[in-house]
Amino acid sequence: MTPHNLKVKPQPLRYRVLVYSVCACAATTGIAALLLRVFDLSNVVMAFLLTVVLVALRWGRAAGALAAFVAVLSFDFFFVPPVWSFRVSDTQYVFTFLLMLVVALVTGQLAARLRDEAVTAAAGEKRASALAAVATDLSIAVRSEDIARVCAARIGPLFDGHATLLLPGNDERMSSDAAGDMSIAQWVLEQGLPAGRDTEALPANKATYLPLSTSMRTRGVLVLERATKTPLDAGQIALLRAFQSLVALAIERVHYVEVAHETQLRMEGERLRSTLLAAVSHDLRTPLTAICGMAGMLGENEVARAIVSQADRMQRQVVNLLDAARMQGESVRLDLQWHALDEVVGSALAAVHLGGRRVVVDMPRDFPLVELDAGLFERVLANLFDNAAKYTPDDATLRIRADRTGARIYLTVEDDGPGFPPDINADSLFEEFARGARESAVPGVGLGLALSRRIVEAHGGSIAASRGTPHGARFEIILAAGEPPSIDLEDFA
Repeated sequence: MTPHNLKVKPQPLRYRVLVYSVCACAATTGIAALLLRVFDLSNVVMAFLLTVVLVALRWGRAAGALAAFVAVLSFDFFFVPPVWSFRVSDTQYVFTFLLMLVVALVTGQLAARLRDEAVTAAAGEKRASALAAVATDLSIAVRSEDIARVCAARIGPLFDGHATLLLPGNDERMSSDAAGDMSIAQWVLEQGLPAGRDTEALPANKATYLPLSTSMRTRGVLVLERATKTPLDAGQIALLRAFQSLVALAIERVHYVEVAHETQLRMEGERLRSTLLAAVSHDLRTPLTAICGMAGMLGENEVARAIVSQADRMQRQVVNLLDAARMQGESVRLDLQWHALDEVVGSALAAVHLGGRRVVVDMPRDFPLVELDAGLFERVLANLFDNAAKYTPDDATLRIRADRTGARIYLTVEDDGPGFPPDINADSLFEEFARGARESAVPGVGLGLALSRRIVEAHGGSIAASRGTPHGARFEIILAAGEPPSIDLEDFA
């Protein structure tokens, strides 16, 4: 027996049944005295054998064995000459007594075995019926409350008690207002071992606490409070363990049903949002193109340049919206080619209006080619540059640094602006619609960095944000270096 398991206590011998067996033999003696007037002594013996069989069938093996000895002694004392004495006048009666005792013991034990098998079969049928009823009710349960009701209505009455289902909260702690001793329930939940009555852990407690464990974790505790003091027998413990497994599996099934339902709702919400983003972005793109074209026809004046600048900014936001909507529903498709990184950086700088901000590019002349999708990666850099333009003053400095270390390429974009607020987690900036400042203070919808992370991860790389020293924001992109193809100069001769 492993530690902390439910213990099977032996059933105590009920001395009352032994008294009943003696009384039955006494009654048989009186009846046999009456029968002796009509039947021979050899026929009267059968009355005692019948009594032994009946006693064994009614009260079990111990009572049947005692009845066999009492019947032989009664027959000798009251009916075999000399009567009222245990002495015998004929030694042949000794063989008769022995044979009578053996027959009585054998028939009594066979009758007791038949009784035990019948009782066991009836108990097994009752347990199977109860197990089937509980399994049926648990199979249709769709909430934790339904499982708790099944435990209270079905399991508790079968053990002459009350069954309570205890489930932990999101913090893996038991609720203090639930039934039972919460300290014991918390221990059972954490250790995954039973405790309380009929166990080896805290057996003095009046209730039994059973862990509802599955292959993944312990999901709750089943508390059984029994009104009777009689210990559980082996059959009851087997039934209780079966209920314990069924309830644990039902809780796990309900948990995964809830997770699947939440996931489905979230996916439907994402799908609806992507559809709305695509529709709105597509409807905005056409008038924006017209605005940019007509503003360019106004000539070189300050108002026209402002219109073009803001229209370009809005155009980039619309493109981000379209790309975000497209990437929600499908994986990013890359057109990978070997490109010079400085050319991609230059194209991204040309696409963004940085105003009077100074740009410093630190990149070795012999920097190797990088395998990437130039159009999408240019979008990543443009989003980073545009963020720097939105969150830094006009006289800020934007530093772009590229380096190769081993099999990795590190590309850093850093500014000396105020940086993002200290109460904002750097990783949360890459979530959709996340903003580093109040929405009314800085234009944008918060999709640029989320889109950039998707594109970088599609390239097999990573992007992270951190605070600059002593201030500012720093974004680092890590890509796999790879080995560019060799170029044979003779092909250009």
